[in-house]
Amino acid sequence: MATYAIRGGAEGARRLNLLAEVMAPTTEALLDAAGVGVGMSCVDVGCGVGHVSRALAARVGPEGRVVGVDFDPVKLQAARDASDRAALGNLEFRQADMTVWSEPSTYDVVYGRFIVSHLPDRERVASRLYDALRAPGLLILEDIDFTGAFCYPPNAGFTRYCELYTRLIARRGGDANAGAALYQLCLDAGLRNLSLRVVQPTHCACTPEKELHLSTLINIGDAALAEELVTQAELETLIAELAHFTADARTLIACPRVFQVWGQRLPAAAT
Repeated sequence: MATYAIRGGAEGARRLNLLAEVMAPTTEALLDAAGVGVGMSCVDVGCGVGHVSRALAARVGPEGRVVGVDFDPVKLQAARDASDRAALGNLEFRQADMTVWSEPSTYDVVYGRFIVSHLPDRERVASRLYDALRAPGLLILEDIDFTGAFCYPPNAGFTRYCELYTRLIARRGGDANAGAALYQLCLDAGLRNLSLRVVQPTHCACTPEKELHLSTLINIGDAALAEELVTQAELETLIAELAHFTADARTLIACPRVFQVWGQRLPAAAT
C-alpha cells in the first residue's frame, strides 16, 4: 500500500507491539460494548502483527473464525508466528492492499484500527467495509484526531512532531484527524444503531508506553525525508529533543484523541 507513511518490516512491527500495549484496555472495552461474541465471523482490516486479530479469535472461540488482512508480509509473518504459538486454529492471515480489498457480504464483524486515516477516498473505504458485512453485522472502527494530542509542559519538539506527522499523512493522501469524521462516514455508508466513544491514553513517569510517540517519529523518518518535509539534520535534532522530553519522569504525553465508532448493517427490510 504505497500511501502508508509509517515504516513497515521488523522496525514497524516493534512499534505496533508498543501501540498494542497502549490501546489494549480501551480496545477490549470497545469489543465488549459492541457485543463481539462466540461464533462470529470477523475480519481485522489493516491487522499489522495481529494483536486485535488474536483478541477477536479468543472472543469468538472455535465456533467462529477471524481473518487478519494487511499489506506488509513481514508483519503478517509475525502475526502468523504469534497465532501459532497461541494455538489459535480459528485465525488466518492474508496479504492484501486495503485500497482495493473487497469481500462483499462475508463477515459478521468488520474491525479496523487506525486504518481509515491512512487511506485516500475514505468514503469509498467506509462503503467497502460496510459491504463486507452480512446483515445484521457490526462495523467497528477506531481512528485518531491529532488535534487533540498534547503534552505537559509544552514542548517544541512534541509540537513539531505532531505537525510533521499530520503533514506527512496528508501528503500521502490520508488525514491524521480522520477520527472525528468516522461517525458521519459510517452513517453515510449505511450503518445504523451507531454508537460513539472518545478515549485518550495518556502517559507520565518513565513507562515504556510513553515512548510511543518517539517510536512513531523514528518510524516516519524515512517517509518524511522522502517527501522533503524535513532535512536529515532537522530529523536527528527532533528525535533527540523528543527522546529527552520523553525520558523526563516529570513530563506528561497524551496520545491523539481516539474516536471509537460501531454500528450495524441492518437487513434490507429494517433499513
